[in-house]
Amino acid sequence: MSLARKNLDKDAVRAGNAGNAKDSPCYFCNELFEMGHLQNHLKQCGSILEQCPLRCGAWIQRKHKETHVKDCPQMEKTRTATSPTHARQPEPVPPPTSGHTWAPRAVPLDDCVSYLEKEVANIKLVLTEESSRRDIQSTELETLRSKLVLVEEQNQHFLSNLVSLRGTVDDEAERAANWAAQFKHDLANVQLALQELQSQQLSTVMRLESAVSSLVHEQQERELLEQALTQHDHRIRAVNKLEEVIEYIKRSVEEERERNAEQRAALEAELAEARRSSEQLMQLSALRLQLQDAAADRPPLDRLSVLEVATATARAEAAEHAARADVLARDLRALTKSYLKMRNELADFQARVNFDSHETGSDDGRFIWRIDNFTARMKDAKENDTILTSPLFRTSKYGYTLKAELHLNGIGKWRGRHVTCTVRAVGGPYDALLPWPCDISVNIALKDQPANRNQAMDIVKSLQLRRKSSSKRHDYDSTDQEPERTRSTDTLETARSTENLDKNILQLKRQYIFIPHTSLDKFEYIKNDVMFLEFVTGK
Repeated sequence: MSLARKNLDKDAVRAGNAGNAKDSPCYFCNELFEMGHLQNHLKQCGSILEQCPLRCGAWIQRKHKETHVKDCPQMEKTRTATSPTHARQPEPVPPPTSGHTWAPRAVPLDDCVSYLEKEVANIKLVLTEESSRRDIQSTELETLRSKLVLVEEQNQHFLSNLVSLRGTVDDEAERAANWAAQFKHDLANVQLALQELQSQQLSTVMRLESAVSSLVHEQQERELLEQALTQHDHRIRAVNKLEEVIEYIKRSVEEERERNAEQRAALEAELAEARRSSEQLMQLSALRLQLQDAAADRPPLDRLSVLEVATATARAEAAEHAARADVLARDLRALTKSYLKMRNELADFQARVNFDSHETGSDDGRFIWRIDNFTARMKDAKENDTILTSPLFRTSKYGYTLKAELHLNGIGKWRGRHVTCTVRAVGGPYDALLPWPCDISVNIALKDQPANRNQAMDIVKSLQLRRKSSSKRHDYDSTDQEPERTRSTDTLETARSTENLDKNILQLKRQYIFIPHTSLDKFEYIKNDVMFLEFVTGK
């Protein structure tokens, strides 16, 4: 039955694959028949499985039935049971005899015949039963055949329904696949739209946050601007006050300068008067000597005593004038010191004011200073010893703050013959973050201004700037710079003055560069009444 079911399943699959073809194959022999002839073929098909008529339990094809019956084990048993009557029967075993001897006994013929008849009767009964069984089996077989035909018809109907259902299922599966694909596509579109919506929402949130942050930043900038404006107003007020102070200091300096000039004129007049008194004293001394020479030949006169008294008085007056001249000279030197110191402090103060007003030159260690109206400035320097101060510049963006000072008419023993220039370190906003002491080399170049720049002949000189701390202007403040001193009558004071002058000259050589006035006319260092100085710093 299992084999028949497998064949039925295979045929059903083949029938399903065949689809709605006009010819249908036989489920047992796989031959194609029309629907009307298929049922007649099934009644005679030799590939249909049937049970063995001898009840051996085997299922065989109808065309191999006779061959199986010949070889069936049940047939062998039947042959053995229905052997011919003349077959030799086993002889009865004689009873044992004493003394281990056996003697055959004769069997009567009637008994043998009756025995055979009984055996024949038994065989006939068995054959009758077997024929009745075969009749029953044939009827059952016919019933099974009819049932099998009905089953085949039902199976065919079922297969047709199955094919139609399978087509319907395929259509439904195709529609479901299409629907699933459409659903996946729609789901992907929805996810993309959701992602876009989320991205838009995120961008909106970010824009809102940026707008809020920009508003906060603008508010902070507004507050900072208000604070800066307030600080700027305070700074402007402070600068105005500083300018007033500077104007006051300038007026004070000018008044002091006028007073010094008046005192100098008075001192010079007194010195001239003292010189005239000393000359008169010398003339009186010579006259006295002449009178003493003549006294040897003449008697003493009252005029001689009068001259001696006058001479003594003149000497006393001359000594008094000399003392007053020395006092005035010392006062003049002290005033000159205070004036120079005040002028330097005023220059530093102006530089600091310029720094607070953000009038700086550069912050990359390279600064070019343009000096206009050179002729007028040189005349002013010759008349008033004017010092030109440059804007502030730095060695780097957050480096040391420097300024340049220029003496167009020179200083000390170089006055009237050289242009002297120096660089000073001033207090800056970043001094607390810089290393001290500092040692800065500065290259100062007087720029030549030819038409062809390749032919320029710049004058370049180096200067070494040293400063111990940010609180001290420079390392040479402890020594007063006095290039010129008035001669003193005291020898020790003269020696000390000469020593200090030598020290000051040495310090000036280390602090300043010197450019002769004669060099300014050799090339185009002064062009259109403009001079350029370049400062390049390096550690």
